[in-house]
Amino acid sequence: MDFKTYFTGLPIAERESFAQQAGTSRGYCNQVAYANKQIELGMADVFVAVSGGILDLDNLPLTDRAAAQRIIRERVAEPAPAGITAEASPVEQGA
Repeated sequence: MDFKTYFTGLPIAERESFAQQAGTSRGYCNQVAYANKQIELGMADVFVAVSGGILDLDNLPLTDRAAAQRIIRERVAEPAPAGITAEASPVEQGA
C-alpha cells in the first residue's frame, strides 16, 4: 500500500497520532502524501514500524540517496555464497 492511500485512510485523529509516533508533524506527512515529498531511509523505516508493517519500503517515496542506502543494506544482509568466508578485519585481528 502506498503512503497516500494509507495515511489518507486514517481518521484525522489517527493521522495526528501516526505523525507523533513517527516523531514528525501531520504537515510533513501530508507533504509526503500529497506533494510527492521524498523521504530518507530512517524516516521510511519509522513509517513502516509505526504502521505496524502495513507500509513497506517498496511503496514509500524514497530519495535517491535512501534508495541507494537500501540497496547497500540489502546486499550486506544477504548471506555469503557457499564456500566463501568473511575475513577478519585488521581491527578484529588485533592489529
